[in-house]
Amino acid sequence: MHRGVPHFILGYSASEDVLTRALPVLVFWFLLTSLGAINLDWDWQWMVITPIAGLLVLLASWIALNAIRGRRLLQPPQRVGWTEIALFVIVPAFLPLIFGGDLLGTLIIVIGQLVFLGLVFVITSYGMIAIAVWALVRLVLTLAQTFRLFTRGLPLLLIGFMFLFINAEAWQSAGELPLALLWTVVILLCVLAAIFLMTQIPRELRGLNDFSSWDQLERVADNAPVQVPDADSGSVPATAPLTLREKGNLWLVVFVTQGFRLGLVSAMVGGFFIVLGVLMIQQPTIQLWIGSSQEVRYLLEPIYLFGYPLQLSVQLLQVASFLGAFAAVYFSVYTTTDKNLRDEFFEDTVSEVRQNLAARSIYRSAYGVDEDRAPGTRLQRST
Repeated sequence: MHRGVPHFILGYSASEDVLTRALPVLVFWFLLTSLGAINLDWDWQWMVITPIAGLLVLLASWIALNAIRGRRLLQPPQRVGWTEIALFVIVPAFLPLIFGGDLLGTLIIVIGQLVFLGLVFVITSYGMIAIAVWALVRLVLTLAQTFRLFTRGLPLLLIGFMFLFINAEAWQSAGELPLALLWTVVILLCVLAAIFLMTQIPRELRGLNDFSSWDQLERVADNAPVQVPDADSGSVPATAPLTLREKGNLWLVVFVTQGFRLGLVSAMVGGFFIVLGVLMIQQPTIQLWIGSSQEVRYLLEPIYLFGYPLQLSVQLLQVASFLGAFAAVYFSVYTTTDKNLRDEFFEDTVSEVRQNLAARSIYRSAYGVDEDRAPGTRLQRST
């Protein structure tokens, strides 16, 4: 779970392992949606009754289901099935219909509940929060490697981007774009960088699940909390092919981890041009580049260095943001064309993924699921 590969768990179930972990979020959203069913044109009595009715329906349903299943009345469910899902979707949607006859509001709430349920399921099922936390920790631990990659690509970056940075057209376009359009352009560039990154992931994952011996499995698994079962150390372990969900889980681990690294490179490039612009590009130059009809807008009061005012302008911030996003595209393309840079870019992440796969093979072998034996028969593990 903490390594972001919950789909490696044998018998991983949506109703017992996924939605039960998401239950607190679903209950909170259920109550929030019940509040959202309130129409501000109603009398205050109905505005109070509606959320209370939603809470009472939730509690009554919870108690009734537990009574039917012979469990304690307020005991949290051990599985979330179709009955619980139906209550989550239908009850908040019927509140505006019952109390206000709002059919359109009912339809909107149903769609919203289904979308939210799907989003929570994907995030919880694939451990995306755990992946993000793990990737951030890895990013901090590998800052030196990221900086080394950045400095390898920096000379070519500076040659091309410096011309853009001191170009009047860049300041007249990116510097004067409305904020919404600027963010649209930045997002499009980030999507393009993500697409280039996605094209590399299948190549990097190819062959990682192949192990030649138990000795190799034990070495690769390293400090993973699994123990190699009794077997001939020189024999070849039976490694099960990855399922589609397991492949998707590994793909997300690599994508999120390397995406954070691309984001850091982008931030470093943008930060570099912000510092450079504050130091060397003064107001008369900015005014000349953006045109006399536009006004140079500043975010902070000037700071004086050697008697010269240093200020951060809105135009500089927008141009640096554009160049930072463009740097992510450049770096993602560069890692696909330069083999040495690509190997170094993916090296530590691929090593972590292979460790996960080695632990998976040992774990599955210990339960006998990849052996020619009766299902459920365990191998005897050494103590």
